[in-house]
Amino acid sequence: MKDKLAEFWRQRSPREKLILAIACGFFALMVVYPLLVAPIEQAFSEQSKRLSEIRTTFNVAPDILSRYAALSARKKDVEAFYTQTDLSSNPLAYLESLLKERAKADGTYNVSTPKEAVPLGGKYLHRFFAVNFQTSSYENLTDFLKALTTGKQPMLVSQINFDKRSGSEVLNVQLEVSGFELLNK
Repeated sequence: MKDKLAEFWRQRSPREKLILAIACGFFALMVVYPLLVAPIEQAFSEQSKRLSEIRTTFNVAPDILSRYAALSARKKDVEAFYTQTDLSSNPLAYLESLLKERAKADGTYNVSTPKEAVPLGGKYLHRFFAVNFQTSSYENLTDFLKALTTGKQPMLVSQINFDKRSGSEVLNVQLEVSGFELLNK
């Protein structure tokens, strides 16, 4: 077979040899490229993308790890704080008891629930409250806020607005607070 091909090649003119060489090259390009070169090129491209993602992760990882460590420490502090609290009772009842104590000195109050409670971690319910009251004593206000945030069932104050009319000693206070309650008591 080898001899026949060599004889066939010798019998061809230079022009025919050139056409056959171009046809063989074109055929090799059409068969070899899709079967060998394209998969290798794609593998290198994918590897380059993965390497880029790994470099990005490598550059970002120290910041993420330091933030994770800080948040883990903060989580432990918060968990330690809340292990000392009584989350078995309704936060609304606790809030109203604080307001009733304050109302003895200053008057009336109003509590509403502007948002629905949100389950947290499968164990807790995060409840939200809007509180409005008037006070003429800053001392009563600070005592109330201290009891609200550090008492036996601490609550979170997300917003506080004060409004004092000119010529009046009465301070209108509006609070947005939230508290936690155990789902399974």
